Amino acid sequence: MKKLIVGVSIGICLFSLAGCKDQKQTKGSESKNSVKISETYSTTKRTGNKEKTRSHLKKNVPTSSENNKETSETATVWTEQKASELRTFMKNWGNTMGQSYKEYQPGQNVNFYGLNLPDDVLGTKQPIAVNDKIVSAEWSTSGKSSAEYTIVSVYSDAETASYAVRHVYFFGFNKDQPIVLVSMQNQGMPDGALHFTPTENSQLNTGFQNIAGGTSASQPTQDQSTQNTDTWSSIDEAIQFYEAVYKNTSNEISKNIVWENYDRKCWSLVEQNGNRLVLHWANISGAGGSYDEFIKNGETTELIVYDGNASYPASPGYKYTIRNTDHLVIKTEQLWK
Repeated sequence: MKKLIVGVSIGICLFSLAGCKDQKQTKGSESKNSVKISETYSTTKRTGNKEKTRSHLKKNVPTSSENNKETSETATVWTEQKASELRTFMKNWGNTMGQSYKEYQPGQNVNFYGLNLPDDVLGTKQPIAVNDKIVSAEWSTSGKSSAEYTIVSVYSDAETASYAVRHVYFFGFNKDQPIVLVSMQNQGMPDGALHFTPTENSQLNTGFQNIAGGTSASQPTQDQSTQNTDTWSSIDEAIQFYEAVYKNTSNEISKNIVWENYDRKCWSLVEQNGNRLVLHWANISGAGGSYDEFIKNGETTELIVYDGNASYPASPGYKYTIRNTDHLVIKTEQLWK
């Protein structure tokens, strides 16, 4: 009986051990399967994150070629296409002004009162001044430079205009803004510089600003100068007005003219823009001259007189307000005081 009990006990223990072993194997198998599932999920999740991240970078980070393109567009504000548009514009604008302009550049200069432009003022021979202040200027085909004024194009009527009324226009950029500079200087200045001022011609300014900004400029036509009664239709209209004022004996200034020395051929056009027109008078002897500025204002016209070739536009002498109906001077102002 004792042996039987011991045998049964041993059998029970062996069965229990076998059960424990199977249970551990089952748990181990479940644990191993659980790990596999977890790893599979983890791998899928990470792969998904990586794919999303890379897709995001491709969409938002510019490629090398895009970077180069953006840099090129930023650095180039002047192109050959814009230069071509300016050529067309200047040809048409010159026609409306009764002037003929040619394009110049370094190595292809215009003789402007003894200066070879633009080389002489963009090199070391002579400085350039804007509004009476000497500034630095450089030529650039891209519109970018380290100078205060970056010059991209030069036009002049020096080859066709009368001696005393030649113009030279420098087109360029100042602080990244398009600007048109003009000079009519025909003699040396104390500071040794060639003096420029920003042009007052709104049509020229607007045209260049549009071209530089990538917008097609409306081409000037003769009709644009005759759109209302306050505009000057021609140089002849201004000359006739001038003569009528000086022939009116009720005007004190009628005593200041010697008709024997007067010749219409001595007049030439300097500027014309809407209601404003400027003429230059060259003395018959060839020495000296003067400027007269005409500004229409409805029923009256202002006549501003500049004595001497170097007086315009900074040193006006007198301003006469004239009634248009009878060419009578109704007001005289002394401007040079």
